[in-house]
Formats: sequence, C-alpha cells, structure tokens
Amino acid sequence: MDANKVEWAGILCSLLGVYFSAKQARIAWIWNILASAIYGYIFYGLGLFSDMELQGFFILMALFGFFQWTRSNVDWSPEKSGRKELLLGIFLSLLFGAISGYLHIRYVPNVSFPYLDACLSGLSIWGTYLAAKRKIENWFVWIIVDMVYIGMYLQKGIPGTAALYGLFILMAFYGYVSWQKKMS
Repeated sequence: MDANKVEWAGILCSLLGVYFSAKQARIAWIWNILASAIYGYIFYGLGLFSDMELQGFFILMALFGFFQWTRSNVDWSPEKSGRKELLLGIFLSLLFGAISGYLHIRYVPNVSFPYLDACLSGLSIWGTYLAAKRKIENWFVWIIVDMVYIGMYLQKGIPGTAALYGLFILMAFYGYVSWQKKMS
C-alpha cells in the first residue's frame, strides 16, 4: 500500500474515533487503536519518534478507555477536573516533553522537532487520560495540541494529516458542547 493510502486510512480511522468519542460510544476506542497503529507506522517513517511512541501509549490507553467505559454505567455524565489537577497535568506534560525531547536528541538519529514533538506527546497523553476518565477538559487540551500539530505536520509534508487535525479541532468543539449538555 502506498504512503498516501496509508495516511488516508489513518485519517478515516482517526475521524471515526473522535466522532464516536464525542457521541460517548465505546467503539471509539477500537477506531482509536486502528488509527494509532497506522499513524505509528507513518510517524516512524517521518522521524517523529515521540509521535510514534505516543501511538503505542494511545493503544494502551484505548484499551483502558474501552474497559473503563464498559465497566461503568451506560448513561454516564462527564465531570470537571479540579484546578490543582489541571495545573499538575500541564506541569507533568511539559516535564515529560523536556525529558523525552532531550533523550531523543541524545540517543535517536534523525529525530525531527524533538522538544516540540515530545511536549505535544506529553500533553496528548494527558488529554487521553482525561478522556478515559470522562473529564470534560480533555476537549480543551485537544484543541490546543491540535492547533500546534497542524503546523508541525505541514512542515513534515503531510498536509492530509494537518487537515485531519483541523477537523479534530472542530470535532473537539462539538465534543465539548455535547459533553457540556450531559453535565447540565
């Protein structure tokens, strides 16, 4: 399969994952696993090693999210995070990015955007955790992260994926509104 078809398969799976997350359907996690496997392959080829490693984490978190959403009641409501929890999440995400970026520069040849990629990965890990725990703030994390990812992916020559992240931003707004209605 050529690279363009692989990217489009990743885009489709990713869109379905975010769509079903906004709908609070646990099948979202299955689509997320498929998308992560495809994008792990793509990012490896582009030297975006933090993004590639992140896809492995996403697969593990998708399994966690799938079982988390299966175990609890069907008619669940999103929750808000506390201020301390949010500040700690931001701090730990950026600390992860600094350490991971440094390690990639030091030990991985041909790494691309080491600190930016690693910080975005740290924030993405946190956003995924918030989503699995049904915290409404996950949507804000994704909006910010996706805005930055667009520029990075344009620089790496994958405009289809950059466009996907533009759609993710719109879908994150939709997800936030949808989850906000469940909270009211």
